[in-house]
Amino acid sequence: MFLEKIFPGPGIRTRHPFAVTFLLVLACAFLQYQGRHFLAERTPFGLFYIPVMASAILGGWRPALFASSASLLLALLLVVPEFTLYISRPQDMGAMVVFITVCLFICAMAAVLERAEGRAHAFLLTSQEREHTLQALLGASPNAVLGIGSDGKIRFASESVAHLFDYRPGELIGQSFEVLVVNGLRQLRGEGLNNLFNAETLGPVSELQELQCRRKNGSLFPAEASLAVAEVPSGRLVVSYIADISERREAERKILHAARHDPLTGLPNRALVYELGAHLLASARRHGDGIAILFFDLDRFKPINDTYGHTIGDKMLQQVAQRLKSGLRGNDLVGRLGGDEFVAVLSDIRADDAVLRMATGLLHTLSEPYRIDALELRTSPSIGISVYPNDGDDLDTLIRHADAAMYHAKNAGRNTCQFFTQEIYLHARQTFDLEQRLRHSITDSDFDLVYQPFIDLRSRKFVGVEALLRWRGMEASNMAQERFIAAAERIGLIKPLGEWVLQQACLQHEKWRNLGLPPLRMAVNVSAVQFREKDFSERAARIIERSGVNPSCIEFEVTESAIMSDVEEAADMLARLKHGGVSIALDDFGTGYSSLSYLSQFPINKLKIDKSFILNIDTDARSLAIAETVIALGKKLGMTVIAEGIESQAGIKMLANIGCDLGQGFFISKPIRPDHLVEWYYQAQYEHLFV
Repeated sequence: MFLEKIFPGPGIRTRHPFAVTFLLVLACAFLQYQGRHFLAERTPFGLFYIPVMASAILGGWRPALFASSASLLLALLLVVPEFTLYISRPQDMGAMVVFITVCLFICAMAAVLERAEGRAHAFLLTSQEREHTLQALLGASPNAVLGIGSDGKIRFASESVAHLFDYRPGELIGQSFEVLVVNGLRQLRGEGLNNLFNAETLGPVSELQELQCRRKNGSLFPAEASLAVAEVPSGRLVVSYIADISERREAERKILHAARHDPLTGLPNRALVYELGAHLLASARRHGDGIAILFFDLDRFKPINDTYGHTIGDKMLQQVAQRLKSGLRGNDLVGRLGGDEFVAVLSDIRADDAVLRMATGLLHTLSEPYRIDALELRTSPSIGISVYPNDGDDLDTLIRHADAAMYHAKNAGRNTCQFFTQEIYLHARQTFDLEQRLRHSITDSDFDLVYQPFIDLRSRKFVGVEALLRWRGMEASNMAQERFIAAAERIGLIKPLGEWVLQQACLQHEKWRNLGLPPLRMAVNVSAVQFREKDFSERAARIIERSGVNPSCIEFEVTESAIMSDVEEAADMLARLKHGGVSIALDDFGTGYSSLSYLSQFPINKLKIDKSFILNIDTDARSLAIAETVIALGKKLGMTVIAEGIESQAGIKMLANIGCDLGQGFFISKPIRPDHLVEWYYQAQYEHLFV
């Protein structure tokens, strides 16, 4: 302890080696001097070997050399009488030579030892630094590292095992790796472990593999590990790198859940409905049971979204989903297909009556008021029902048939249930075939325009035509325009079709002008879907401008239902069309809303009395009264009035007598081809109508 205080540090080196050496030399000189009468005669340098050797051992070669020099000087002072520096005895000279030789040897050995000790110390520091670095790296890694011996017991454990397994590394040493690994690492079990230790190769011996691990408290967690064989001083070890993949598994679970569930309602989405529904169908097929598909669509949900915003609409959909889940049995399946469409798969169905009772109950449940924030909103579902095995043998067919039945329920008045029938199937198939043929025909421009003239009943002159669309082909030629126009609206093709009609009508108008016909009024029908397009007025103006026709010759015919669905937007659209120079005619007047309060607000040029009031005007007093009223109303509002559907001479005369401005109908002319209309005009085939 005393020496450690004097010579601290590696190799027991002192901080002040020369001072300590000098003290040792003085101490030995004092002892040599005290025993000079006895020692000087025998060993004049005897005690001076002590500081030299001590300095060499404890301080190195430099303090030893200093001790040698100081000892030699002091010894000479003690040996030479009266300090004359003259050595009279030969034995003293020999002792001095021996002393010097021994001191030099001691210093040389001290230098060699000091150099070796320095190298050893540097190597030790490097080794310690590497060990500390390795321990720090292993400790900083989230992965646990285990070294496993040939007996399957743990020989080494990194600090990370405390984080993964809640064990201290020392607790695991000597225990079997199976304490931590429940399932997996088959290479470490049985002969697999012996094969690893007997193999000639070192390094990785397996790919990443998933396993199940156990913490100290017994809880299990998923992990992945790899194995490698390493050579260490004590022999071979199998090194296993184990990583906790709980967070990754949870993220994968969330991703999978998001991919298979609707994010708004949490219900299974279309993909999961088809997957789980297929399992229910397979089970029903094995056990001879029935299943039913209920297809839900909310009635008038879009106005709720448009009026109150999507946030309110989303909250309503969430409540709908909750009511559906609560209203079904535990073994049934309900999912959201998109928008306001939901589907339920009812399993273990024995009779249609049971399906109808459940559907009726859900109908009433979904029709109850929805309290959302400060609002109380109402909606109702239209429900289509298909049943396995009567209505289909696979899930896709059953869902399609339930969808078709749902549309039939909507057309039947909404807020009702409808079982699928063969009549619905035939209607749906015909509608689908019609839509497919229509797609091809629009692509191939498989349409023609015919034109029905209308005349001025006062001047008895030809003033304009109405452009009517005809679909080429034997079957299509007998099809009402309204039917395929409705189909074009359903499948989103009315926009290109309507633009084609307007473009062809404008071009035809200019062709007639070049052939000498007077400027005619060209009436073009506009569907409700077209009219509600935000940019309809701009697109129409571009088509008219490119054709070169004067906009004042173009007249757009719109129905009451089109403009009354959204009065403010309709008024804005009509104003923009009027600003572009075209005229507006209100078609089929008297059959729709006929709201006189709004009629006065719209910039309408012409009222077109529906043909249902004109056909029997000469025999039906009520039809005549309605026609007279409409004509009087139009006059008061400053509008031109045209009657369509004139089919008799009595009818045309009567309309002329009561002040109707214009007339149109088969009695005047059927719709004719554009080249025939020129001939019709020049032959003046309408003069006899009033004779």
